[in-house]
Amino acid sequence: MYIKYDEFELLELFCNEPVSIGDLETGELIYSLKDNKGFEIVMFMDIYRKKCEITITYQQLTVFTCNIENIESINKVNDEMVINNKERSIIKVKFKNQIGVELL
Repeated sequence: MYIKYDEFELLELFCNEPVSIGDLETGELIYSLKDNKGFEIVMFMDIYRKKCEITITYQQLTVFTCNIENIESINKVNDEMVINNKERSIIKVKFKNQIGVELL
């Protein structure tokens, strides 16, 4: 199995294409975005292992980091990214006004 997501939705949220680690077929991608307030979000995603690591920094200091496993899907809801497992939504990442996280 693999993480279900729409690459165009993630492109809209991160405003750039992901960087592939190794061959594109390995399913290991890094998405990143830096805003004009000094915040940066980096998301490492292993599509086939169904894992994701999110790190948010402010002026190069770590503000938030988490590792999420058993991910079923990643969805764009308005201007936010929601990561889900089989049972529930786990985390919501906010991109507008200021990069932030809401644990669900």
